[in-house]
Amino acid sequence: MNKIFFVRILFLLCCWFAIADRSLAASAVTGNEEGKGIKQAIHLYLNGTSYNDQSQIKAAFYANARLYLPGKDDAMREMGALEYAQLFPEDKKGQFNGRLGRIISMDVTGDVATAKAEILLLKPGIRFVDVFLLKKIQGTWQIISKTAIRENAPQHGRKILFVVSNAQQYPGTSMNTGNNFPELAYAYQTFIKAGYAIDFMSQQGGSVPLEMINTSDTVQRQHLYDHDFMWALSHTKQPSEINASDYAAINYIGGGSAIIEIADNRAIQDIAMQIYEQQGGVIAAICQGTQGISNLKQSNGTFLLSDKVVTSFPDRYLNQQSPIFKAYPFSLETTITQRKGKFTFGANGKSHFEVDGRLVTGMNWESSVAVAEAVIRLLNEKK
Repeated sequence: MNKIFFVRILFLLCCWFAIADRSLAASAVTGNEEGKGIKQAIHLYLNGTSYNDQSQIKAAFYANARLYLPGKDDAMREMGALEYAQLFPEDKKGQFNGRLGRIISMDVTGDVATAKAEILLLKPGIRFVDVFLLKKIQGTWQIISKTAIRENAPQHGRKILFVVSNAQQYPGTSMNTGNNFPELAYAYQTFIKAGYAIDFMSQQGGSVPLEMINTSDTVQRQHLYDHDFMWALSHTKQPSEINASDYAAINYIGGGSAIIEIADNRAIQDIAMQIYEQQGGVIAAICQGTQGISNLKQSNGTFLLSDKVVTSFPDRYLNQQSPIFKAYPFSLETTITQRKGKFTFGANGKSHFEVDGRLVTGMNWESSVAVAEAVIRLLNEKK
C-alpha cells in the first residue's frame, strides 16, 4: 500500500460522509409518515393521469397549484390544477390511457419536498420527466407546483428488476462487504440507454452497502454523483412491493453481499421464476450474483442451472489465503457444479459471459455490459 492508495481511500470516505450528511434530512422520506404522505400525493397524480381519474388528480394538487408544461415549439404552457385535471376525459374514467409512470426520487426538508417522476407515453413514443414541489398543508402533502421536460425518444415501456443485497458483513465475521458498484453502474447505464426502466429490490428494502468503487472510472464517477441513481440504491424495494408482471427480466448483481441471504429468500425466488416461467422473461446474473440464482427451481422441480452453461468468478482467480476468501461460506464454482450446471470461465480481467436459452451469466464486473446487451438481444427477439 502507498500514499496514493490512502489518499484515494480518504477521498472516498469523505465523499460518503458528504452523501450521508446530505441524506440525513431525506432519510425520513421512505419508511415513515412523511415519506408515505409524499408518495401518496405522487401516486394519486400518477394513477389519476394514467386512468383518467380527475378526482385523484385534484386530490394530489393544492387547489391553487400552478403547472408549467412543455407547449408547442418549445413554448411554456401555464395552467392551474383544475384545468389540468380536465385534460383527462371524465367519460373515460378508469380506462388506461397508455401513460406509464414511476417515482424516480424524492427529497424532503421539513414540510417542503421535491420529487421526480418518469412518464412514458408508448404511443407516439414520448418520455416526460416531471418535477414536483410539494408542501405539507394542514397535515396533508400536496403538489403545489409541477413542471416537466419532454423527450421525443421511442419507448417500449419495459422494466428490468435488479436484485441487490442488504447484507453488510460476511456471516460470523466483522468483515464488511457490499454490492459491486461497477456492475451496478455499467449494467444500469446499458439498459437505460436502450430505453429500459430499472427498479432495485433487496431482501429488506431500503439502503444497500456498496463496494469496489473507483472514482477514477468515468462511468462509476458519473453514477456515484447521480442523485437519482444513488437515491434509488438507498431506497430499494422490498419483495412485497414488487409486481413481477411489470418486469421483462431480472438481473442479479454481484459483490460479497450477493452470496448472503439472497439465494435462500423465497419471496425473491418466486418473483424470479414468475418472470422466467410465467412471462417468458430473462434471468441474468453477474459474478457472485450467480449464487443468488443457485436455488431457483423450475416448475418441474429441477434447478434452473441444471444442464445449462453457466459462468461466475472461478476459485482459481481468488486469493485463497485472504481473509475474504476464508469468509466465503461456500465456493460459487462448486455450487454451480452441484446444481449440475456446466461451469465455464475466461481470462481474468476480461469479459466472459454465457447465454443458455433465457439464462445469461457473466464472470466478472467486466462482463456487465455484455450481460446487459445479451439480455436486450433476447428481449428484442421476443418482440
